[in-house]
Amino acid sequence: MVVAGLVNRLAREKVSMLFQKYICIDWRQFAKQATLRKFNMRLQTSARIHLDHLRFNFHQIQRAIAPARLIPVVKADAYGHGAVRVSNCLVDEGAQLLAVAQFQEAMALRDSGIHVPILIFGRLFPEELPDAIRAGFRLTVFGEEDIRWIEKAAGNRPAHVHVNMETGMGRVGVLPAQEQTVVDMLTRSSHCVWEGVYSHFATSDETDKTYAHLQLNCFQAILRRLKANSQIPPMVHMANSGAILDMPETRFAACRCGIMLYGHYPSKDTGRSIPLKQVMRLTTRIAHLRRLPTGHNVSYGRRWQTDRETTIAVLPIGYADGLRRHLTGQLQVMIGTRRYPVVGTITMDQIMVDVGDDPVNVGDEVLIWGDTENGSIQVIDVAEAMGSIPYELTCGISRRVPRVVVDEEK
Repeated sequence: MVVAGLVNRLAREKVSMLFQKYICIDWRQFAKQATLRKFNMRLQTSARIHLDHLRFNFHQIQRAIAPARLIPVVKADAYGHGAVRVSNCLVDEGAQLLAVAQFQEAMALRDSGIHVPILIFGRLFPEELPDAIRAGFRLTVFGEEDIRWIEKAAGNRPAHVHVNMETGMGRVGVLPAQEQTVVDMLTRSSHCVWEGVYSHFATSDETDKTYAHLQLNCFQAILRRLKANSQIPPMVHMANSGAILDMPETRFAACRCGIMLYGHYPSKDTGRSIPLKQVMRLTTRIAHLRRLPTGHNVSYGRRWQTDRETTIAVLPIGYADGLRRHLTGQLQVMIGTRRYPVVGTITMDQIMVDVGDDPVNVGDEVLIWGDTENGSIQVIDVAEAMGSIPYELTCGISRRVPRVVVDEEK
């Protein structure tokens, strides 16, 4: 049996050697060549992520809010820009605390080698807490139950916590009736290190700041009660992007900033006192050019017809890439220095552009949004056209679109 097994093994090895020699390719060499082909490949659609613009925005905002500390919000994969690359860049620039929405987002950053504290806005359940405490994450407390869960999960480790106070958002946060009980539990806790207290604005990006000021007054009343009892933690934060721009009185010890870091104002109703550069530049290329006669239908539903003989450029980008179907009839793109309308229904993989009689070519680059030497298309303008906000558009760019890092400072 032993001899037979040895013979069979030797036979298999011989067949394997012959297979490798005469049939199989060198997989390591193939992988290397594939990488080179990928590197040299001319991407049809891509999102260029300008880290130099990210640095510019970070320092512009930090200077504006000083001496308050800037807390970069990198949730939702850094609003579609790539959380790991964005976080590494911001930490290199001096960010001392990052913020995300969910436990798995924080773990992904920690696993990538990012070691600064990370504040998690969302609730953590008991099974997540041991790993979160071990990783040194800053946990948000919403009520008594969170404190009890943390006490059971902490073991011998301290758990740094921030308390979210309800001031009018109506989503999460400690309600007024629970406030004193939660505060007393925290101050008596043997495991919770109370590091911060915060709340969140519902209307800071609107022209009418009446409700935002009501929320601020509510938060300030909470702070006065905490101070009166010597129970206030060191890090107080409430300002988001809209408040940073329009409500300087909300800049407490720290400010949380998301959309502005990526180069966009939260709405057209806010001020623009802080200069910003768009971090994402979304581009594609002309895949087809089709000369169509008068009265020819274009795309699903026959929503658009040519009113003259014209050239239609077909672009390899669609709603599967993040260009929402709601943009049908609203979107313009830039080829060279000129803007052209997207015509017909936006489809899953392609959009059509009426370029008239202009001399464009297959392979020409097309700007969907971002900044270029020839001009820019602002994400906020695209968002307004479909009744949305910049956050939704950048977060919505799908994984099918390669992110290409650009850093003109290095």
